[in-house]
Amino acid sequence: MEDNLFSHFYAISVLIVFAFFSIFIWKLKYFKLSKPLNPLPPEISGGWPVIGHLLQFSGADDIPLSRKLATLAEKYGPVFTFRLGLPRVLVVSSYDAVRDCLNANDKAFAARPASLAGEYIGYNNAMLFLSSYGPYWRKIRKIVLQEVLSSSRLEKLKNVRVSELQTSIKELFSLFPVTGDHSSVTGDHSSITGDNLPVTGDYVPVKLNLTNWIEKLTLSLIVKMIAGKSYGRLNEKAEDEEEAERFKKALKDFMYISMEFVLWDAFPIPLFKWIDFQGHVKFMKRTFKDIDCVLQNWLDEHVKKREGVDVVAGNEQDFIDVMLSMMSNEDFADSYTRETTIKATALSMVLDASDTTAIHLNWVMAILLNHRDVMKKVQEELDTKISRNRWVEESDIKNLVYFQAVIKETLRLYPPAPLLVPHESVEDCIVHGYHIPKGTRLWVNTMKLQRDPEIWSNPDTFDPERFLTSQAGFDVRGQQYEFIPFGSGRRSCPGITYATQVTHLAIAHLLQGFDFSTLLNEPLDMKEGLGMTMRKVNPIEVLIMPRLPSVLYKF
Repeated sequence: MEDNLFSHFYAISVLIVFAFFSIFIWKLKYFKLSKPLNPLPPEISGGWPVIGHLLQFSGADDIPLSRKLATLAEKYGPVFTFRLGLPRVLVVSSYDAVRDCLNANDKAFAARPASLAGEYIGYNNAMLFLSSYGPYWRKIRKIVLQEVLSSSRLEKLKNVRVSELQTSIKELFSLFPVTGDHSSVTGDHSSITGDNLPVTGDYVPVKLNLTNWIEKLTLSLIVKMIAGKSYGRLNEKAEDEEEAERFKKALKDFMYISMEFVLWDAFPIPLFKWIDFQGHVKFMKRTFKDIDCVLQNWLDEHVKKREGVDVVAGNEQDFIDVMLSMMSNEDFADSYTRETTIKATALSMVLDASDTTAIHLNWVMAILLNHRDVMKKVQEELDTKISRNRWVEESDIKNLVYFQAVIKETLRLYPPAPLLVPHESVEDCIVHGYHIPKGTRLWVNTMKLQRDPEIWSNPDTFDPERFLTSQAGFDVRGQQYEFIPFGSGRRSCPGITYATQVTHLAIAHLLQGFDFSTLLNEPLDMKEGLGMTMRKVNPIEVLIMPRLPSVLYKF
């Protein structure tokens, strides 16, 4: 018994000594012994030896991280640092500082910090948004931009977007009973009075979990583009339905563990991979197994389909076909096999396109439900520019000026990524007059930046007109450093065009095709969730009614 206690005490003592020694070596490596010419950024108070400011960012207070960092910026300024264990984090939230990081020092901050999730779930960081800056990342990004997300490729895939959206709208309309039969209408409609949706014609309002509908749509769209599969449809095969549910759960587990505090990320010591104190490594391995099983099935189906078939370049049906055509060699780059590269890139695109797009669509509908006057104005613009005799098309969006302003204003107030995916400096640089040592992690607080009162009048007010007047020339492509919902520079989101196309077409169809009301005709709560993405905590539940001739819903 005493021998065991001594062994445990000895192991803990060695661990503590090793941690302090690692910190000393780390400081020598990244901050050097010589004093830089420029001062270091201010560091927030309250740091502890070894653990730094971990306790202040535990999330126990239920405050979103971007909000917490915004409060700290009010005290310490738009450029400050803190320590999460060994790594030092730089937080920026002003126009000048963001421009310094993502323009002047774009290449210096092009790397991604290592993470255990990237290693165990992200195919050893082969995923596009997790991979480090270098030849492999440049090659994969080029393929994705040219073969999937380019304007020409998206135009070829236009029928996929339109077809999936039309199917979703048709299924939504199918919730309404046939003429004279209201027995299948769900929910309690006894409170439908006053400004709530009235019973009109052959329909009564139907209760809908709009959040679920949106998530189903965005996942179905990107999976169709990536793998040629239709997830979540009424006529789906049982095995496909089972695969879809397994995949959706695994994706949610991926997002969950990516936002959890993992000991190794704060203390990158091999011991914390071997001794899984938190159980996170076990969770990651299980999640990866579920994800990889689905992706491997997709890949095997495509390889089998191509056996004996001569696929002509340029006529591939989906992204996996494109990758198989382009990558004939088993070893692609950086010791990643062709199989690993395809699966990792497919996973990266599914996560980016389904999760953040769904979050954005959710906020657009939530904010419109809380601003019925704006929703009515958008519907009037649709009726005037499009009419009620046909559905809106992608070519119509350029004429819907007010509608576009509403989308931009929602992105300003509720960017899906209120903190951009972390960067890491690969060399010393200067930001806002401060010396930033090599190895510093960068967090760009877009939520704080896009509510800066020095840039935006009444920054917390929903005001789409600002994008018709003072900020009329702003777009979402990261060229104006006060408005970067998709990031900027080398590591900006490659799917900007895809995301905007899906958002415009999906929201326009919803508002053109249906009237919406909250269940009790009261404003929705706008509580923001924790984590690196700005997810709305509570789902949107609404009452809906068709507003177009029934023949238009038959497609």
